[in-house]
Amino acid sequence: YHEFLSAALYSLNIFQSPREYTEHERRQLLIARLPNVETLNGGGVISSQEREDAERAFIRYYMDKPEADRPERYSELVAIHGKLDPLVNVDLTPEKRVKVTFTYGDLVEVRSVDVYRTVFELKTKLESMVKIPANRMRLFYVDQEMKAQYGPEEMLYPNKQLYRYNIRNGDEIIIDSKLNRFASTSSTTSSIRS
Repeated sequence: YHEFLSAALYSLNIFQSPREYTEHERRQLLIARLPNVETLNGGGVISSQEREDAERAFIRYYMDKPEADRPERYSELVAIHGKLDPLVNVDLTPEKRVKVTFTYGDLVEVRSVDVYRTVFELKTKLESMVKIPANRMRLFYVDQEMKAQYGPEEMLYPNKQLYRYNIRNGDEIIIDSKLNRFASTSSTTSSIRS
């Protein structure tokens, strides 16, 4: 009866499915269980790619369960897709602290930096090192792997957290004074007038 029912179903609306799964997980488990269903819950037609992804997720979901708890569909899908390796859990959160080289003129200092600080908080911490007020300071981030292609990137946004720049160990931050920019601009202007 179950095989007949699933073979005859092409469109299905499900209500009140278990809340222990996310909506995406519920959808994948249903698609994988019902090979002939073409639309689910009034959505668009299930693509072959979505079905394959769902079937692979189904295999991974049941692979660690006892054999007695696996539905028949599990064996059918393993015959189609083969035994799959479990997905690797990759942690992409940035390191909390990184060692960065700070350069201000001839002064070079390596410091450990909390990447969850904002640009403004970093400027405040650097005030004592370079004797420039935070509001008069300019910072330029230099990614050591990309510096040949892109050069320094000015850190313009005071509320942006440092990890958003993808700062890693060994990178550099160049410190400059906003006054230097104005001083060089005014000296250029005065030399043009002469």
